[in-house]
Amino acid sequence: MLPPHGGTIRSGMGELGAKLRGERERRGIGIDEVEAETRIRAKFLLALEEERFDVLPGPAYVRAFVRDYAEQLGLDPQEMVAELNARPELVPDEVVMVPPRQVEAVPLLDRRARIVAWIAAAIVLALVAAAAIAFLALRGSSSGAPAAPPAGKAGTTSAAGQSTTPPPTSTTGVTTTPPAAGPAPLVLGASGGDVWLDVRAGSATGKVLFQSTLAQGRHLRFARRRLWVRVGAPWHLTLAAAGKRLPMPLQTTGDMLVTAAGARVTA
Repeated sequence: MLPPHGGTIRSGMGELGAKLRGERERRGIGIDEVEAETRIRAKFLLALEEERFDVLPGPAYVRAFVRDYAEQLGLDPQEMVAELNARPELVPDEVVMVPPRQVEAVPLLDRRARIVAWIAAAIVLALVAAAAIAFLALRGSSSGAPAAPPAGKAGTTSAAGQSTTPPPTSTTGVTTTPPAAGPAPLVLGASGGDVWLDVRAGSATGKVLFQSTLAQGRHLRFARRRLWVRVGAPWHLTLAAAGKRLPMPLQTTGDMLVTAAGARVTA
């Protein structure tokens, strides 16, 4: 059985920790490099290597961090998690309450994505400015243009003899256009307590969008059609798409795929 909340989980250098450290040293990778790639703090990575599991917030975090660390080093994550599940102090079916803690803000976009977003914003602003200049130039030369057709006609005839129809207007005479189609926003929220999340684009090997603890009352919004999510405390997680609440398929720590149609558990 797990120790009571606030108790101590067995520590001491063991085979699992030795595998992680040995593979890292064999590859010549520094602990700071692993921290940058996995977004897991260096002190937690060292605690995993030394099997000082009591340093981590709870067993759910131990499994999630070991799995990510193993994937980063090219080890079999399922094999490493299976070794953890075989230990009596890390029984996977136990419910683990994650204590509240201060969490540093983690940007949803990495440095390269932010640069691309800035460039795209600059291009959009340049196009808007060019369109405004062209509009003002046309407006200034409109004094010699032919008069507009009388209001109330269903359509007019162009110079080439082809029938044209004016754009649809509202009852107030303001031209309206249909909204642009796009993916329904997927929203993840923390209700009743904090939730540790690893959110990736599309699949377990997709780009990391968020990897930290989501504080109670906070929400994350993603303009994505498909998210892969690893959840540390699913009983505190809420899901919604386009303003509609989605059922939560997980009852214990695990992985799932989330789309606008719903969420399902993955192996």
